[in-house]
Amino acid sequence: MKWIIRVALALAANGLLFMIAAILFDKFSLSFTGWIIGTILFTVFTVLLRGVMSALARKYASGATFLGGLVLTWVALLLTDLFTSSKNFVLEGVGTWIFVTLIVWVGTVIYDQVDDKLIDAVAGTNSRGKGARPA
Repeated sequence: MKWIIRVALALAANGLLFMIAAILFDKFSLSFTGWIIGTILFTVFTVLLRGVMSALARKYASGATFLGGLVLTWVALLLTDLFTSSKNFVLEGVGTWIFVTLIVWVGTVIYDQVDDKLIDAVAGTNSRGKGARPA
């Protein structure tokens, strides 16, 4: 159940981050369909790539975590761009790629700081997995 909540919250966070990035950058545009498809694909790619990056971070220490997070975000954006129709998801220009990657990565870092608390709140449990106390 927690993984469903985790994915749903990640979808919401990624969708919001895409909207913010599209508002801030002229060379990043999304149709409604592109926003939906892009959000879903980006979330799937980040979930899959996060497992690989976690294994590498454990192996190569915390210095890889910072760089790994940026690389993971960029690769997930690249895959999303490749697998989404160019009429629905447009990300152009080196500067736009850099800043969209940074915005989405920073948003992901912030989300990662609160996701367990959000999941516990939605699931009605505390971080130890016990049921929530009655009010």
